[in-house]
This record gives sequence, C-alpha cells and structure tokens, in this order.
Amino acid sequence: MDLITVAMVQLELFPSSSTPSSTKTDFDYTVRKSKRAKHVSIKIEVDGRVEVVVPPRYNCKKLPALIAKRRDWILKNRARLLQEHQDTATDWQTSQPKKVELRWQTPLEQAEPSEIWHVSYEVDHGPTLCIPLPGHGLKVRGNVEHVPTCHQVLCEWLGHKAYRELVPWLRQLSFDLDLPFKSPSVRGQKTLWASCSSNKNISLNYKLLFLPKELVHYVLVHELCHTIHMNHSKAFWQLVGEKMPGFEPYRKVLKNGWKYVPRWVEN
Repeated sequence: MDLITVAMVQLELFPSSSTPSSTKTDFDYTVRKSKRAKHVSIKIEVDGRVEVVVPPRYNCKKLPALIAKRRDWILKNRARLLQEHQDTATDWQTSQPKKVELRWQTPLEQAEPSEIWHVSYEVDHGPTLCIPLPGHGLKVRGNVEHVPTCHQVLCEWLGHKAYRELVPWLRQLSFDLDLPFKSPSVRGQKTLWASCSSNKNISLNYKLLFLPKELVHYVLVHELCHTIHMNHSKAFWQLVGEKMPGFEPYRKVLKNGWKYVPRWVEN
C-alpha cells in the first residue's frame, strides 16, 4: 500500500499506480515497488487498470511470464470490474448534476440519503461559482455550459463542506478515543479515502461525504489508529478493534465504497 518514497499510511479508495509497463498481453499494467511487499501481488482497479506490486529487490524481468500465467484470471476479473463500473451513475458524462446526495449522516441500512442538495444553474459572464442557498440548495453561476467547470466548483463546495462537517467529527473522536493528531486537511484524492503521515497529520477525502455514516466513522477511527501504528500490523488491527468494536463488516463494505460516489465527482 505504501509507495517507497512516501512516509504515509493510506486508506485506499482505489489502488495507486505508477509508470506503465508494456506487455504482450491484452492489457497494459503498472509496476509499483513496496517496502512491505513480501511477494508479488496483482491488483485490478475498478476502471480496468492492472497494477503489480513487488518487493523492492524483485527482478522485474520475471513479470511478463508471471502476468502471462495469470492472464485468464486478470481478464475475467477486469471484465467484471469494468461492468460494475459501467453500471454506476452515468450523469457525469454530458450534463451537470441536478442534485448532490450525501450519506455521511445516513445509517448504512437506510436506502435513501438523509441530505440532498438541489442544484440550479444560472448563466453569468463572471467567474463560475457555487453558491449555497437556504434550504439545501446550490446555485452554480457563470459559464454553466462548460460541464467540467461546473463539476469543479461543485467539488470545491464539497471540500469546504467536508472540512466543516468531518473535521469536527475527527477532533471529537480524537478526544473520545485518546488518539491525538496534529493537523487536519481535506482534499479530493483520486485513490485514497484518507491518509495519516508520520507527523500525525490526517488528510480526509471530501468523497467521504457520500459514504454511509458507519463507513465514515470507520475511516476516521482507522486513520486515528495510524497515529500509533504507521502500518497495518496485527497490533494496528487490535487497536482498531479496541477503539471500534465490530468494525470488520464496515471494512469489507468499504472495499466497494466507490459505488456511493457519483462519477462526475471523479472528473
């Protein structure tokens, strides 16, 4: 999970990737060396990208033969993930979203989101802005015909909202669990739900706002536990269990947490 050059523990949204490597298979793959890797592992991202994680001293000349051996398994699972990705929300492609559905206060078993923001659009010759309105309304004003710009200002609003809502929650949990951290931040990471640096700085992804309440709680506890253990050792998971008994089901559900995030947010 950890890149060699990064002193940080990361909770992945999707697996990270590095420089592409050409192969003679039906797909390209990327190679990432990890200090914690004891053997070669193959990861397939939801958008079809294939990543191979290897130990630092692994002879990468052996990879083409290994990939060829696992080719059928890779193609089968890659096709499945691509289909699942295609079946998620598609409103990102050609139009602006009409509403933003947030679940960070919604119990996992509840089908409907408890917080819905309705979005309106207004043509204006000034800069494109996202303006909050009374009653859970958002107005995007400016060059609203340019869809990527609309997505960008909506994501900027998500960043501000996540800092306002999630950082106080993180601080309260830090106090309740006696797991102090230093500085919080909120970003729109492409591959991580959150991360904790060796300096005990915690960075949260504003996409957490789209996850059900229990999953957000788990992510926050997970990162706070990294202030004690900068790894995913047995001791780390024991600490998570102490601070959040019964966390295991949420850890499993989080593996498909990206399905809660509208794809326009990724753009």
